Amino acid sequence: MPRRSENQGSRSRIPDRLARTSVRHPWGVIVSWLALVILLSPGLTRLQVETSTDSVLDRSHPEWSFYRQAQELFGTDEILVVALRSDRPLDPDSLEILTQLTEELEGLEGVRRVDSLSSVPAIGVDANGDLNLNPPLDEAPEEGEALRSHVRRRLQSDRIAPGSLISDDEKVLAINILLQDGQEHRQGEILEEIRALTSSTSVSLSGVPVFRLVASEKTRSEILKFVPITAVLISVLIGVLFRSLLAITLSLLPGILGSWLLLSIMGYAGAPLSITTMILPSITLALGCAYSMHALVAASGNQGPIPGGETRPQGLEAAMLSVSLPIALSGLTTTVGFIAMSLVRIEAVRATGLYGAIGVLGVSLATLTLVPAILSLGGARGAEPFLFRKKERIANWLTKTAQEKNRALLLIWAGLCILAFSGLSRVEVETDATRWLPVGHEVRDSYEEIREDLSGISPMNVVITAPPQRSALEPSVLKAIDALCSELEARTDVGQTLAITDPLRQINGSMIGDASQPIPGSVAEAEQFLMLLESMDHIDDLISSDRRSTNILIRADNNASADLRKIASDIELWWGEHGIEGYTAQTTGIMYEFARAQDEIAYGQIRGLAVALIVISAILFSIFRWPAMALAAMVPNVIPLLMIFGLLGLLDLPLDAGTVMIGCLALGVAVDDTIHIAIRFSDLARRNIAAPEALKASLSEVLPAIISTTLVIGMGFAVLGLSEFTITRNLGLLTTAIMFLCLVADLTLFPALLVRLKPEEKEQISDAKSH
Repeated sequence: MPRRSENQGSRSRIPDRLARTSVRHPWGVIVSWLALVILLSPGLTRLQVETSTDSVLDRSHPEWSFYRQAQELFGTDEILVVALRSDRPLDPDSLEILTQLTEELEGLEGVRRVDSLSSVPAIGVDANGDLNLNPPLDEAPEEGEALRSHVRRRLQSDRIAPGSLISDDEKVLAINILLQDGQEHRQGEILEEIRALTSSTSVSLSGVPVFRLVASEKTRSEILKFVPITAVLISVLIGVLFRSLLAITLSLLPGILGSWLLLSIMGYAGAPLSITTMILPSITLALGCAYSMHALVAASGNQGPIPGGETRPQGLEAAMLSVSLPIALSGLTTTVGFIAMSLVRIEAVRATGLYGAIGVLGVSLATLTLVPAILSLGGARGAEPFLFRKKERIANWLTKTAQEKNRALLLIWAGLCILAFSGLSRVEVETDATRWLPVGHEVRDSYEEIREDLSGISPMNVVITAPPQRSALEPSVLKAIDALCSELEARTDVGQTLAITDPLRQINGSMIGDASQPIPGSVAEAEQFLMLLESMDHIDDLISSDRRSTNILIRADNNASADLRKIASDIELWWGEHGIEGYTAQTTGIMYEFARAQDEIAYGQIRGLAVALIVISAILFSIFRWPAMALAAMVPNVIPLLMIFGLLGLLDLPLDAGTVMIGCLALGVAVDDTIHIAIRFSDLARRNIAAPEALKASLSEVLPAIISTTLVIGMGFAVLGLSEFTITRNLGLLTTAIMFLCLVADLTLFPALLVRLKPEEKEQISDAKSH
């Protein structure tokens, strides 16, 4: 076989030794793999499935600790909203159902409080001038018009119910269910009980627990669905390409072992299969097929002369040695791509990168050892895709095009690159978990309906904290809080706010008969009013027992992470300019935590992509020791990424926590085919073989494998496009698009660059001496 250059030869010793040992001692390799499988198999029995969306929360950041502290002070902020609709305002039948449901829901285990017109006091005074803290439906007449008049009178000056418990047109009545803290494990049961109670009534149900449950259920079902579908589709594709049962078996084997390896280690490590790691078995299976194809094609016996008077490898050992370095490098670059994904604080994403890297290393090792061992035992020569019997003709045409249309090809790709850059400036990072489900899905539609009918549904909190020896009830502080609430409610992305100032203003206005409902004039007066409001449970959601912290409840009307973060930053900016010196204002809440976590994933992956680019470039340079070659090998992989991201910008499609992952992942995978072309071309070019001849020979040798691997990997990612989750579907479809775009770049742009390359003189001399 043709010898590698001195630099490359020294770096191929480990993969060469693995391939050589596997061919010469096949039974030892097979027994070793069998022992490894037996040793690791108990880990599978320990593997847990935890597909809750909570796994993507950033629990290591100080803001998460603050969120937990806020929950201890004011209770959990996760709200379930049940909305009853009627064609008539304040429909008596709906009000009767509302009262009955409220009582039944209050009896459910795990429910902290149920707020509705039949349970939340409406602060006011009765005809005798006495304070009235009864709910609007208490002692209400049964007749239709009299009932409506009674409820409207009680809500006339109410600052709490409108927008949150009743819509502006009075046709939608809401029941807000607050769950007890620590009920995450029972939320599925609670939701089923709520659905059972509301099954006979036309209602909409939404809230964070609903999205959490549907995400968990769908992810579990997709884990069981995607891996078999991927295996079947890839088997069919390989069967069509190779027409060989052996090719199908050996193509699937490395991916199966890689998946087995990563899942077993996850079981031993106690790492659950999560909403992010669930993609790994399908991806590992596709990568295993891609790597093994190079070995199968090489073993098929690519015989015949090549430039320089040498012959292609004829024996199995020589064939495996010809692809051992490219396969090892492909595994290494893909591993780098996965590891780069782990450069975020969020454990679920870090686990995806870590265990994905383990799976790829397992796949690479199985391809370099087990596949040659089985081929050696069977005396098989591998297989070549029958669709590529005209590979020499195709290689000749591609080389001729790269020569004759060189400038045109480079200009076309340069134009596409410029177009991509124009779109990059418009790319935004934004995640909206409510849009993970498709339009038409019951959960998403219910969320949209409630959001439109009521004053938002996405909860956020602003905690105002007093300095030592100060109170949050000081009149100046209350005025600042009230002004902040007014500022927030004037925004289009905020539906409603609720602060301690609302019940205090309402009771103060009722007591003194002032319709303007002024702020209490002193801390003592505010404390007196709070004593009168002790029966109102939701007061505890607004003020701490020591009166040093108060909580503003926000119902955001937009769930996009960028918008929620913008609300938070604007709050802190406003408080810094208009708040009281020494008092702090910090935004928190479950939806804010989701928004913050999604942005951390997105920006973390952007950082990871930069690291992956640097590391993969360094790997290519260390292998080739030819800067122009290393740069040329990166260009056809980076430009397609820029094009995809630029296209998203031009189409005003934001990068979310899923689509941003395509950068690290696709870069590591897509560079694989480029490596196979580059290594073969480098071997020939350093032997003073003209670039066009070296290119034609390289393409002829690797063309069947790189096209087949792109088809297989593309299909593996395309299967993710079957997901109901937009975040998973977009990851699969966009990565598939990048794979095929990179293949086009490898067959057009890369050859156009290679025909212009000339190896450095010192490399030629060094290589000549080695002969």
